Amino acid sequence: MGLREYARTPVLLALLLFLPVYFVGIFVYVLPASEMAITVPGDGQRVVATADLYGVLLIPLLAGLIGGIAGLFLMQAAREADGRLVLAGYHPAQVIAARIGLLVVASVVATAVGLAVLAVGYVPQSLAVFVAASVLAGLTYGLVGVLVGLVLGRLAGVYTMLFVPMFDVFFLQNPTVDDQLWLATYLPGHAVTELAVDAGFSGSVALDPFARALAALAVVGALATAAFYRTTRVR
Repeated sequence: MGLREYARTPVLLALLLFLPVYFVGIFVYVLPASEMAITVPGDGQRVVATADLYGVLLIPLLAGLIGGIAGLFLMQAAREADGRLVLAGYHPAQVIAARIGLLVVASVVATAVGLAVLAVGYVPQSLAVFVAASVLAGLTYGLVGVLVGLVLGRLAGVYTMLFVPMFDVFFLQNPTVDDQLWLATYLPGHAVTELAVDAGFSGSVALDPFARALAALAVVGALATAAFYRTTRVR
């Protein structure tokens, strides 16, 4: 039912299929050929192609954007439908698992579409870890979108979920920034971006960012699960 609802929302379909192709295509194939030095967590200082770097950054960013907006829309739908599903006999845990499962599907599809475009010009060195990091980014920001949906309407929430992942992943977590803002380490995109950059340009990935990414996901997931559960309560 959730997948049919998603398919009937043209904005979500456009974001899921068009946005990764558009952004990755622009940054990977339009940027002029140049190189820059960055610090790869698992491999030290590296000189990489600018287009490859921004392509690697864009995949978790797009997963976060699409996941966040999907989470927002899911919360809007949950307010109207989930209480009735519980009244119809579904256990709240089943409804919550289905909602979170939709976020996983959206994150996986966004990652797959973006990676397919990127792979024409560049393939991350640790592909499996890179995919895991991007899906984690999508799921984490999807759950953030759930929380945003509690306090903001649809239009304000969409603008928020377009701005926050971009500001987090693309600007504050950018490895080309010499002095990161102190706020960067406390944002949802910190560990997943570090893991994605590491996997993008290194064959030996440090596991510490992965553990921190899972910890961030667990915290946001607990809050989002409580929010979903609140919508299923029978009044």
